[in-house]
Amino acid sequence: MSKIVELIVGAVVLAPLLYITSCSVISRVHERDFAQVKGGDVEVQVITAMGQPSDEERAGGRSVPRYGAPQCVAPCVRRLWWFNRLSLVGEAWMIELNGQGRVVRTAYIVSP
Repeated sequence: MSKIVELIVGAVVLAPLLYITSCSVISRVHERDFAQVKGGDVEVQVITAMGQPSDEERAGGRSVPRYGAPQCVAPCVRRLWWFNRLSLVGEAWMIELNGQGRVVRTAYIVSP
């Protein structure tokens, strides 16, 4: 019986530590990758640095409402999003591309 209790206690202690560590690793990786993206970079450079986006918006289309960003309007024609889905505060990285597929704006957003 004591082995079962030890396993349960271990799981209760380990689960939050694993969650916090995973969330922090995702955040640090995106921060590092995001720092590589510069204004004027082309989309392929962005995807190479950041990986595939979590979501995408187009000018005049639907927006990602949970971060309070205004709609994608000129010079923005596409907005790419990367989310830290484990973050309790809503952490995201946003990159806007113009009609030539070049970066015109970047933003790191934390939403309470």
